[in-house]
Amino acid sequence: MKIFVIDDSLLERKLIIGLLKKGGITQETLEASDGEEALKILGLNYKEICCILLDWQMPKVNGLEFMQGVLKVEATSAIPIVMVTASGSDECKKQAYQVNPKLAGYVVKPINPQSLIDSVLPHLK
Repeated sequence: MKIFVIDDSLLERKLIIGLLKKGGITQETLEASDGEEALKILGLNYKEICCILLDWQMPKVNGLEFMQGVLKVEATSAIPIVMVTASGSDECKKQAYQVNPKLAGYVVKPINPQSLIDSVLPHLK
């Protein structure tokens, strides 16, 4: 099973993948630089994805819009999503959980490595 990392910053995607590997998580990763690209990749790979790590602020289709799309499709709606975002206010967290009450985690940038690992580990298959 694969972990899908979605962030418009290449540097952030590489940082997240590096933190996962340092934490002992060796699953293959998929990457997308915006929500639009991510929806296409998800459509082709959804059966192999065990967890999505999702940035909020991205061009074209933002994280919340992407999440709404994922939840509308029965085949993808059960994939755990962890927000990994600089949008750390209580209002932002509330909004994210309103869009997806089953949100698997909310990690605020700068990323605490253990928080990231703890959010991902329960969803590895």
